Amino acid sequence: MRSEIMIPFRDFTGTQARQDRPYFEMRTYTYVTGALPNIIKVWEKAIPARLQYSPLVCGRGIRTRRLNKFVHIWPYPSLDARNHTRTKAAAAAYGRLRAKKLGTPEYQLTAQENKI
Repeated sequence: MRSEIMIPFRDFTGTQARQDRPYFEMRTYTYVTGALPNIIKVWEKAIPARLQYSPLVCGRGIRTRRLNKFVHIWPYPSLDARNHTRTKAAAAAYGRLRAKKLGTPEYQLTAQENKI
């Protein structure tokens, strides 16, 4: 059993699940110890631009033991739509490049897990 406490980000309002978006991608990023405050700063600034590609169901931080995790869930109408959206979003330079553009602290990603 694994239990994790999820903490909502301040400006992540999210959207309700809808029947026209029955596919969900849950992305879990694990960062070095102490990185979650920087992650929150970057994502709070970056989320409006990312929402242009698809809605967000939730964005949460997880603080367990010595690791910091960020979980975000995105709904899609099909797996093809998910792939298309991910390609467009990746081309928009999120993550570390986005942190530099936004003038927020960088962070180190140690692991990534995606579930569809």
